[in-house]
Amino acid sequence: MKSICKVLVCASTKNELSKINGLDFNNINVGEIHHFNNYIDILITGVGYFSVVYYLTKTLFLHEYCVVFAVGICGDYNQNNDIPQIYVVKKANFADTGFENENKCFQPLVGSKFLDKNMFPFKNGSLINNNADLFADYFGLKIVTANSVNRTNTDVNYLTELLNVFPADIETMESAAFHYVCIQQNVNFVEIRASSNHTIPKCNEKWRINEAVLLINNFVEKHIFTESLSDFKNILNLIK
Repeated sequence: MKSICKVLVCASTKNELSKINGLDFNNINVGEIHHFNNYIDILITGVGYFSVVYYLTKTLFLHEYCVVFAVGICGDYNQNNDIPQIYVVKKANFADTGFENENKCFQPLVGSKFLDKNMFPFKNGSLINNNADLFADYFGLKIVTANSVNRTNTDVNYLTELLNVFPADIETMESAAFHYVCIQQNVNFVEIRASSNHTIPKCNEKWRINEAVLLINNFVEKHIFTESLSDFKNILNLIK
């Protein structure tokens, strides 16, 4: 065990890891490291860009990890997709960070005169994780693009404009911040999300949060929190 670099597992809220056996949330506070076992640490980052950027950056300055996993739930833009299901995020966008021009049209910050769309760590305006492909292929999971937003919105015109600027599959409040920090810090990472609802204007469907959390927690517990050292090494080798 001592020869293996440790892994960090992040979630924005305690609830998103609440169904993992052996995890005592009485000892976990936002921003504090919880040592799950000899090779896995857990960090609850808090919700939203600012909290993820602060606590994840602070943690990566203080500790060394081979791989950082982000785990959480998400909204699905495609009404035809089953809920819940697990995705691996390859590309993330700061989807609502920008300006409204004189024509009241949204212009993203990335790609404006203030921030070139290919200035590191951006590639064509997005934050891309090439580790996602091998991980998704290995486990047979679907690759997706995530739009990260500061607020959720049910206005159909707003969502149409958002997706015209940043086409995506799912919506979160943390993906882009997580990608941004990990790429800047040059640390390997994978983001895994389970859909809990469709992101549909005025949709009255019941959110399936508990089912989404159970689905993704079962996956994480089986494949990342595994007690088998050989299985753990296989996971690390995919994304190192």
